Amino acid sequence: MDPSPGWAMIAYDPDTLRPGAVQTKYYVFAQFTRHIRPGMRILGTSAGNSIAAYDADARRLVVVAVNPGEAQTLTFDLSGFGRAAGGPDGRVTRWSTHTSGGGDLYTRRTDTRVTGKSVSVPFAAGQIQTLEITEVTE
Repeated sequence: MDPSPGWAMIAYDPDTLRPGAVQTKYYVFAQFTRHIRPGMRILGTSAGNSIAAYDADARRLVVVAVNPGEAQTLTFDLSGFGRAAGGPDGRVTRWSTHTSGGGDLYTRRTDTRVTGKSVSVPFAAGQIQTLEITEVTE
């Protein structure tokens, strides 16, 4: 917490010491820290502004990607894995935050699917998303 919203994840009033608004950076931080956990192996990615982490025991791949520019669709190649099926019907759970502060703030969605050996996700300008792809084996 900090009295300066530019620095704080949660603002507060320094006179009353009461918490104020949760800042957008709190939700951005959650995209990484709630999904990439200790013991996961960090993998290289060919997509800029992204990180991938793999949990072999849970057979789960986590991809966190940021789109700092214009709206676009990002496609993540999963062909380096022996299997990348996703959940039922290839479903991939994703969380979305719009960094402008409007729209999604760590919003959970289940409308994305693995297709073949890739997953494609539309990104708005200034959006960060976390994908959790299950049933992934090396």
